[in-house]
Amino acid sequence: MIAGGYGQQEGGRRMIEPERLEDLFREANDRVESHEYEKALAVYREVLDLAGTTDPLATECAHWGIGEVCLSMGAYRKALDAMRAALAINPHEAAYHYVLGIVCSRLGKDEEALTALARAYEIEPERHKVRRAYGWALFQHGDRERGMNMLQSVLAERPADHRTLTDMGWAFAMDRRWGEAMVCLEKALQLSPNDPEVLLALGSIERTSGGERVGYPVPGTGPLVMTSDEDWDDEEEEDAEDDWDDEEWDDEDWDDDEEDWEEDDDEDWDNDWEDDDHIDIG
Repeated sequence: MIAGGYGQQEGGRRMIEPERLEDLFREANDRVESHEYEKALAVYREVLDLAGTTDPLATECAHWGIGEVCLSMGAYRKALDAMRAALAINPHEAAYHYVLGIVCSRLGKDEEALTALARAYEIEPERHKVRRAYGWALFQHGDRERGMNMLQSVLAERPADHRTLTDMGWAFAMDRRWGEAMVCLEKALQLSPNDPEVLLALGSIERTSGGERVGYPVPGTGPLVMTSDEDWDDEEEEDAEDDWDDEEWDDEDWDDDEEDWEEDDDEDWDNDWEDDDHIDIG
């Protein structure tokens, strides 16, 4: 046994022990859940130091963890570097493209954000968070009909999704359809009374519209004529009931490469960066 968590492999190449990796990833997850972000980052960096180039999967997941933690901290450029590093190892993971899209939107990199979210949608078109984010991005980027229809399809399947209602409220407001905007946002407020994104949208649009109230139904099904932290895990937990590990984007290769340890759901970290769901593009 070699100090530092390494074992000896044939040919003299060192590799980190799976048990040590498991302990580190669990510790990082615990730190994140406790909002001890700096300590979580230190653990992920330890994984990077230990894994190096000998364990691409561990390195990839450590970059992913760093990206999400930095996003929750508002350290967007560090998050950008981390997600690009994860994608350099595994360009086929929808979760990485999704997080990259959120980060790019925060940095005002509108084209890159839209491209990343389009790629996430291409890989995982049924993922509700991806469809919502991509729909909102499309709407803000000028493809309003397609964007609103995508948001509407998410709401039809998840009528209690206050984030989708919030995005739709913003979208209606951008078209100066104040009554429909207020209906969506007031419904979102009923579902999540203390959500800061809902409160921000409702207050802003109510002031702009003069508080107009119209008896529109909540537009929960069908396409509209017409024509926006956390949590990734929320969706994962709901989908788990349908035999889907939504959050979190459990890496299917994880068990193959690391037989005795499972990747902790990363989606719950979305709770730390729920505001990822409201994207400013364009």
